[in-house]
Amino acid sequence: MLERRAAPLREQAVEVMRTAIIRGEFEPGSRMKEKDLEGYLGVSRTVVRETLRQLESERLIVLQPGSGPIVARLTYEEARQLYEVRGALEATAARLAAKNASDEQKRALRVVWDRIDDAAVLDIQELVGIKNDFYATLINASGNDIIGEQLAGVQARISQLRAVTLSAAGRTAATKDELDRVVSAIENGDELAAYEFAHVHVMVATDIALTYLSEEDAEQ
Repeated sequence: MLERRAAPLREQAVEVMRTAIIRGEFEPGSRMKEKDLEGYLGVSRTVVRETLRQLESERLIVLQPGSGPIVARLTYEEARQLYEVRGALEATAARLAAKNASDEQKRALRVVWDRIDDAAVLDIQELVGIKNDFYATLINASGNDIIGEQLAGVQARISQLRAVTLSAAGRTAATKDELDRVVSAIENGDELAAYEFAHVHVMVATDIALTYLSEEDAEQ
């Protein structure tokens, strides 16, 4: 249920539902009943419907005739395209960070990177949280907030696959190494290396995600 704040109820409801979908509390393909959401959020049906319309515009849910809203399930092709965009955005943010980051911002990146050491004893959602903190710090270091806005939208849509990629065997250690190369390049002001290493990091995740979707499709 929502905590009453100064922000309009619809905005709060959208934030809560968006976070719940991203965290996997509502699984892809699951039906979202308005009456259930009224109780879940503690708001009127009007607010629920406004919230669902916003989530539909963000393509986090889809409206199906006869069955109502369901949590969106990514197709192989949608995922491929989203990861391509994610790769371009993250790589560009890393390049700009190598160009623009202050010493303080570089230290902040290294501090967040160091937290991944503890991720082996954390659950996947906590690891996702660390990665989100890393990207937020990277965007801040890049000096380009628009990239951050676009990346947030992409990350939200592929949220159902992030747990898959991060939980792959050996992935935590590999992520640590890949991001170490990104951070080191930024610290050295090497724009080309920062771009390339960030892009490689996303492409590794892409391969894991698309393999998973291919196998899932084969089972259906």
